[in-house]
Amino acid sequence: MKKLGTLALTLTLTGAMALPALAAEEPARSPGPARAGEERELVIAPADTGYGQTIVLNGETLDLTGIPGVSGEELLPLRLLAEADHGSAYWDEENNESWFTFGDNRITVKFADNSVWLDDQQVKSTAQVADGITFVEAGVLSMLEGYTVDRNPELDVNRIDITTPNNDPMVKAAYQIREDSGMAFGMRSDNAEVTTLFQLPEDTFEQAICFTSMNTTPDIMVLAKLADGADETAVKEALEAHRQSQHDTFSWYLAQNLPKVEDARILVEDGYVFYLIAENADAGEAAFHAYVEAQA
Repeated sequence: MKKLGTLALTLTLTGAMALPALAAEEPARSPGPARAGEERELVIAPADTGYGQTIVLNGETLDLTGIPGVSGEELLPLRLLAEADHGSAYWDEENNESWFTFGDNRITVKFADNSVWLDDQQVKSTAQVADGITFVEAGVLSMLEGYTVDRNPELDVNRIDITTPNNDPMVKAAYQIREDSGMAFGMRSDNAEVTTLFQLPEDTFEQAICFTSMNTTPDIMVLAKLADGADETAVKEALEAHRQSQHDTFSWYLAQNLPKVEDARILVEDGYVFYLIAENADAGEAAFHAYVEAQA
């Protein structure tokens, strides 16, 4: 297995200008209006991909239908990867640039010169744009903490494997529960933030993941592993106190959400903690039990 970071051009953070753009600016392709919070792209009818690569993200093969062929076998479609890894893409028309979020990191492409920026520092690389889709060299993604990009010629000469922090089993389970339960879109918090939210000691959880929604809905999900010696009763009481506060709020505010609060689940099973308020609590609970059983 070869690391793409060693195959691609060496990418370093630099304050210098990038090389000339390799493709036309994305907005010049006139793809039509973008929805808020999304990168603007040309709408492409489903067709056989001309990309010529297979991308496997955290063990899942991505659907590359409509991704065009580009010159350079180590170029990756940014929006597809960001959204597949539970991130987002946004096109800033005023500043002629797109942002792609990967966890706490953001890759920015400035279309005036197709320069690539990791957070607030420029990368010694340029993007390509083809059919309204933005591509960057694989080495850019490899620069993100916890991300690896590998080519696997022993499996498939055209296969690229990408592993991210979201490959963690509990993280995968949390996103699956959120999807199965129909929970409203929420912000993600981890370990220390979770204990702070529920006013618990910092050493309560070995690992914790929480999704919270906007204040127009009571939806919330917590999946956590208790640390050795943690007070299980105190955890249940803290979660019940939160559930009760949601009940008090939604008894008078947007009361159509109250049935979800009344159907909330607070469970501790084999050291794993589960708290859910969502549209389909039964499905979410089933996914939780399946995850716990898989850890045995």
